[in-house]
Amino acid sequence: MSQKKTKILFMKYHEAADQQPLSKKAAEKLGIFPSLSLLSLASWVRQHGFPVRVIDLHAENLYPKEAADRVREFDPQIVALTAKTLGWPAVIEIAQMVKATCPKALVVVGGPQLAIYPKESLTWDCFDIAAVGDGEETMLDICEAVESGSALDDIPGTCVRKGSDFVMNPSRSVPKDVDKYPMPAWDLVDVNRYHCLTLLKPFATMVTTRGCPWHCGYCSQVYSDKLRFRSPELVVDEMEWLVKNHGVKEIVMFDETFTIGKKRMRKLSEEILRRNVNVKFNIRARVDTVDREVLELLKRAGLRSIHMGVEAGTDRVLKIMNKQITREQTERAFRIAREVGIETRGYFMVGYYDATPQDIEEMINFSSSIGLDWASYSVATALPATDLYRIAQERGYVDGDFWRRYTINGGGPIPQLETETFTAERLRQYRTKAYMNFYLRPDLIRRKLSKAEGREELVEMMGGVTVLSEIVKSTLTKAIPSVGIGKWGTV
Repeated sequence: MSQKKTKILFMKYHEAADQQPLSKKAAEKLGIFPSLSLLSLASWVRQHGFPVRVIDLHAENLYPKEAADRVREFDPQIVALTAKTLGWPAVIEIAQMVKATCPKALVVVGGPQLAIYPKESLTWDCFDIAAVGDGEETMLDICEAVESGSALDDIPGTCVRKGSDFVMNPSRSVPKDVDKYPMPAWDLVDVNRYHCLTLLKPFATMVTTRGCPWHCGYCSQVYSDKLRFRSPELVVDEMEWLVKNHGVKEIVMFDETFTIGKKRMRKLSEEILRRNVNVKFNIRARVDTVDREVLELLKRAGLRSIHMGVEAGTDRVLKIMNKQITREQTERAFRIAREVGIETRGYFMVGYYDATPQDIEEMINFSSSIGLDWASYSVATALPATDLYRIAQERGYVDGDFWRRYTINGGGPIPQLETETFTAERLRQYRTKAYMNFYLRPDLIRRKLSKAEGREELVEMMGGVTVLSEIVKSTLTKAIPSVGIGKWGTV
């Protein structure tokens, strides 16, 4: 295929502060991850003859003003960005820098934020077009239109800014065959720049499915509830390629729920073992989708760690969350994982609506009783397009459509979910109590020290101490995170 003239630059921003305010030092202990979506889009359009480049500002420790020379040198016709809602202010900064550096470049923005607030996002004149939903086909159509000089007004799955007006085009059907898309363009980034407190290095990320059929009340997974699976053969092809070409020691599977379908798990595990792919991997799963047979198969194939969302310690709150699991299923799933020899991490939420102090205390005690290696606690945040946000608006816990204003204004203080029962300060205190109760237990400290066979394990433990101390400090200083835009500088 002949090389085309239109050059496309994909840029990843610095991760935004979340609802647990941490210093840069502590946040980076938790990890810097590649943007799988941008690497996948870059690979797809490159396969169709377009020259591409990726700049990961976070991994390279660059702010937009420091990346301007790199943008100018490449002189792209299209710059593609992806946005989560919390990261929206940083994406605006990058887009403003691009427009100042290459005024003629078409700035395309996609991601979860654009699936929720496409028109509001395009009120910022640094963006030209929004991609809504799965991005491959839409991005390719945009590239082909720029290459041929065609109009951009009628591309399905887009919202186009036309001066002070917007053209909202029909949505694009969800692609059923995800096997046709190539593996991400890992050759365009340095995998050694990415790190995480609890991962072997170098590591990479992957997905083997798209979509999620569950509808938890707090989750802003907005793309599709239609599950689509990659073939086990192609999944293992990618795992094998990452090991051979980048020396990857661990792969993070970022599927919403990896363990769907016992037959699929068996086939995937057998394929990894048949090819003797020597790499560890970790997965995200639901407690009601794992059993002993599945975990033993995956353990043989290289499964090192399993992450499961628990969120609450009582069945009553789990039902309010529409989590569709029970406390008993949670205890069983983590017990089996522990017995099989898989490292475990549980995720918990502090302060869901209608939760009582007793519910939170029960969650704190429950999380310390089920043998977890790691636990993460977050204060409930009413993210856009969630049932939690709808309820928060109806009850007046947030002031109207906060996230719409946040989009149009380019940032602002992130609202803490204060209810009739809890103040924001009290919820932060509970979160700190949960962390200290879990990580300062003598039995857990002894267990971690007994596993610390080398320097890497000790560094991991010290990093955890840094993060824990920051969480405690944020509670003592009553810090409330605020995200906003500057002049190509800090966020």
